[in-house]
Amino acid sequence: MIAYTYYESDPRVIRAAEAAVAGGFDVDFLALRRPNSPPIELVRGVHVLRLNQARYRGGGHLRYLASYVEFFVRCFIKSSWLFFKRRYRVAHVNNMPDFLVFATVILRVLGCKVILDIHDPMPNTFASKFKGGESGFFFRLLLWQELLSAHYASQVITVHHPVKEGVLLKHGLRDEQVAVVANFPDENLFQLQKTFSIDSGLRLAFHGTILERAGLGSVMLALSKLRHKDKVFLKIIGEGDFSRELSRLITTLKLEKVVQFDNRSYPANRIPQLIDDCNVGLVPLEISSITDYALPLKLIEFISMGLPVVAVRNKAISYYLKEEDCLFYQWDDPESLQMLLDRLAEQPELLLKYRERSMQLRHSFRWSNEKEHYISMLRRLAN
Repeated sequence: MIAYTYYESDPRVIRAAEAAVAGGFDVDFLALRRPNSPPIELVRGVHVLRLNQARYRGGGHLRYLASYVEFFVRCFIKSSWLFFKRRYRVAHVNNMPDFLVFATVILRVLGCKVILDIHDPMPNTFASKFKGGESGFFFRLLLWQELLSAHYASQVITVHHPVKEGVLLKHGLRDEQVAVVANFPDENLFQLQKTFSIDSGLRLAFHGTILERAGLGSVMLALSKLRHKDKVFLKIIGEGDFSRELSRLITTLKLEKVVQFDNRSYPANRIPQLIDDCNVGLVPLEISSITDYALPLKLIEFISMGLPVVAVRNKAISYYLKEEDCLFYQWDDPESLQMLLDRLAEQPELLLKYRERSMQLRHSFRWSNEKEHYISMLRRLAN
């Protein structure tokens, strides 16, 4: 398995790797390496091989590309060398980038089956950053490499049906070419919160990568206009390109008593404990051609814990959740979030209704079902 990620803090790759182990496979995982992390580690049955490269964080598109190319070269050399020792039957490559799948070319020629796992459609992800958008040269270039990568792979999988039907099939991939292994949380990790209290006011949780498109800038504006600041508290956990700007907004808008920003990334299995004192999950997002099809994992993790959820609407969220399932607000209108939070501060008993709804919904988003589907796919590919 290969991914341009820090293994210990990426829930989807952890679930897939541990599912493969549960299915009887020996798993080697090539990943990025944080400073001071061991280069080789056995993590719950998965052999994690951390390459000597950290994640690039910044705004330079060429620097991102250079970082991807460097990781590609490292993975090509390492996986090719390991193949002659391990004789892999299946290679599972996670995007981004899509072209990382070609790091397995030696394995593929010698009979190994290759999975391309499209977490985020790369052309759409970068379209919002390029001036040409979805009609520009870079979009067409990225679309071409996505199609080429998909046709090279033995099997393409993606995170949910809206991405498959609303993006990948429109890009030119065939229906039978793409399988869905839904990005649902491990219900054994994100268990139902045993105690739920509304006595201490609203305690909102947000965890994940801190990016501009996550919508946290709009959240800060909404919090700055609250009438009931003394009854609302937001805990943010994560790191990313938008971290410095988020810290600046918290200071500029004088939100130090309202927002706690824990600017670091934790292992995925620590998150439930870190947000256990919260009673509302917050899922903001700036809607674009890519985020319109995003189903944030944190949303399903909150539901799995039985937390009421305050969220924006997009096509993917609307595919899975109805109006009565969450407390929705308008993504580009901070005032709509401010009004919603003030109403909840005044009437916290409303949360009990959405707590019940999350408890009913949690059984519909079980990783255990997806796990069996994934294991069956691996066994079929491995013959």
